Amino acid sequence: MRCFLGIPVPADARNKIRDSWTVPEHERAFLKLTDPGQWHITLAFFGEVAYDQLINLVQFIGQALETPPQGAFQIKSIQTFPAKKPIFYVAMCEPEQEAMWQRTIDQLIEISSLSAPQTDRKPWIPHINLARSRYNRLLEPMELQLQGIGWVPEFATLFRSEPTVNGHKYIPLHEYRLNL
Repeated sequence: MRCFLGIPVPADARNKIRDSWTVPEHERAFLKLTDPGQWHITLAFFGEVAYDQLINLVQFIGQALETPPQGAFQIKSIQTFPAKKPIFYVAMCEPEQEAMWQRTIDQLIEISSLSAPQTDRKPWIPHINLARSRYNRLLEPMELQLQGIGWVPEFATLFRSEPTVNGHKYIPLHEYRLNL
């Protein structure tokens, strides 16, 4: 099963993001918007995880998050992504304790790869996927600076990702407490 660890975006932050950004009219026809109820910041993508390794993965994540970084995440901008061939609209995030989060993510990836060998090792760029272009059609580069949108995450969730006709469905498997 495909799994990832994410920090869900709370309703008030989702509402502020939606109020700040509108899809350009000429792009509506070829954009697939992400359901706001599924918005999250991915901490780690584990790829396919064998069912018999799931308990180990839950425990490894628990070890890595035993003393999680504290503080808030701020939404800094909404922009097209990646820069060279933009096919996504993303909300770029900045954690208050960025260096500590980076160390935690590195440790999480290292330890979880023991039970999830397909763990993605790309550099962590904290963001929220808002929309994707269909047919990999390139989007016009755009960046909208934002202020005053942030939250202190209370938990991270291990999700199973299932493809459906209408996009991926995220099924929560386990929650980890972050800020007490």
